[in-house]
Amino acid sequence: MPLKAIVDTTSDDIGFKASVATGFAEKFYEAAVQATHEVFEQNILPAAKAGSPVHSGKNRDSIAVSFRQRLETFWVSAWLFTQSGYGWLIEHGTSHDRKLTRMKVKQRKGKVPVNDRTRAQPYIYPAIQKFVGRIPERARDIFAKLMQ
Repeated sequence: MPLKAIVDTTSDDIGFKASVATGFAEKFYEAAVQATHEVFEQNILPAAKAGSPVHSGKNRDSIAVSFRQRLETFWVSAWLFTQSGYGWLIEHGTSHDRKLTRMKVKQRKGKVPVNDRTRAQPYIYPAIQKFVGRIPERARDIFAKLMQ
């Protein structure tokens, strides 16, 4: 992209203001959006699917990513989620005896909750942590190509 000087002659002061990189912010944002899409779709999503523990049902197949962006505010967001209905429980673990564990100890009448907690088996968070650092690196490469 050739650089174009824009001279501001509206001021009565001596001197001038110039901009040599028109569309800089938009191109930078375009690179950030493209890098976010690439890293989430090519690295993070496959890693989350590979790391999903084997359970009955289709949790691994239900992992997906969605993107939102707003050019006016230069905002981009990626959201990794499952549609199985129990993906969050696998990621964070759970307890099945909720009624008794939420009850105050005095009100339990000597009952002791069974340690029935399903252990957490994170697979989404580790995938994000492993690859999220590639987004700025990839954006830098894309931006350099866009500005040529």
